[in-house]
Amino acid sequence: MDKSEIRKIYKQRRKNVENRAAKERAISEKLLKEIKNVKSVFIYESIGGEVGTASMIESISRFAEVCVPEVCGKDMKLLCKKGGYADKPCDVTVVPLIAFDTDLNRIGFGGGYYDRYLSRNTTRAIGIAFDEQQCDGIEPEPTDIALDMIITPTRVLEK
Repeated sequence: MDKSEIRKIYKQRRKNVENRAAKERAISEKLLKEIKNVKSVFIYESIGGEVGTASMIESISRFAEVCVPEVCGKDMKLLCKKGGYADKPCDVTVVPLIAFDTDLNRIGFGGGYYDRYLSRNTTRAIGIAFDEQQCDGIEPEPTDIALDMIITPTRVLEK
């Protein structure tokens, strides 16, 4: 399967996840445990069928600076929830994804925003996903950046 086919199939799988609220709570608990000692987190604001991040952002903001992406051309700026833009990468970047494999490769939306960001910045890249999004046989391209960790409701995959 090519990436466009994977995107189509796994967007639908992600959209149809059952027991979503319970699974999102489990992901959130695992993520918060992993990042409890960091000072800054760059996290996406969820849309569509993505793992919901609103409650995560609220929880993280109690102990760390939270930044969200603002797309500017082909790049992203880190917009701080407290105002202004971050002048350096955050300690952790929470990355959205459509599909992943056990080698920590991901398929995103195809714009390359996170791959470009991760290739230029030192940050711990953590993907959050439902188990239903696991896809064996992802063929990474030279510009694809593997994640440091992927958190699902049932497991934490690491390098």
